[in-house]
Amino acid sequence: MKSSSSSFSKFSIALLVVVSCNLLLLLINNNASHRQSKTFWPALELINFIASRVFSIVMAYLSFMVYHGIPPSLENLHRKLQKSWKQTTITMMYIELLNNAFASLESLARSAKGAASDIAVIAGLIFLISWLGRFPFMYYDAVYKISLIVSVAEEGCNEEKALEKANELVKEREVVIFFLLVLTVIIELAVTKMCRFGSAISLVKLLTMFFTYLAYTSFYYGSKKKSCHKGEKIL
Repeated sequence: MKSSSSSFSKFSIALLVVVSCNLLLLLINNNASHRQSKTFWPALELINFIASRVFSIVMAYLSFMVYHGIPPSLENLHRKLQKSWKQTTITMMYIELLNNAFASLESLARSAKGAASDIAVIAGLIFLISWLGRFPFMYYDAVYKISLIVSVAEEGCNEEKALEKANELVKEREVVIFFLLVLTVIIELAVTKMCRFGSAISLVKLLTMFFTYLAYTSFYYGSKKKSCHKGEKIL
């Protein structure tokens, strides 16, 4: 009970940081010069953001299914989603909350001026860095993706617990994860640069996302098998 309430408290404080930063940014933007299509672009960005995160969750499930030899049909996907979509979604929201907090503080640091704003930004950064100090920032993208896979594969494992398990796997095999991370990031950046618009391009991006998650799924199960061979407890 104590750990769960502590986790809830951390989550609440981080949420407060995000909301506060975004409210300040909203006030700053309202005071700036007004632009055309003011309401259209933010709405479009929100739709793209939600769609991207939904696709990430779907790709994590599809990679899990393909790895286990389950045909990636809509029926099988729906059956698997019914079992654990809540905990995977909670993990995604938890990670995005942290990402949003950092992005908001970074934007606020560039936009806001004055001693009070600087103090607020520094205080927020200190809180987030102290909270996430045990997670390796160099491999944060890998930890983020593997934590989603952990939530898909392991019942009752979400948010901070999933991040911690993913972090343990990354620390155990840092050399492997380094090369895997470099490879997947290069491929993702290349696809993003070459492909910007069109339905065919979107399909290429989705395939790239799928193979990225499949690579991390293989890493996850490879790490579990390695732990078994060493006589360690399965994660």
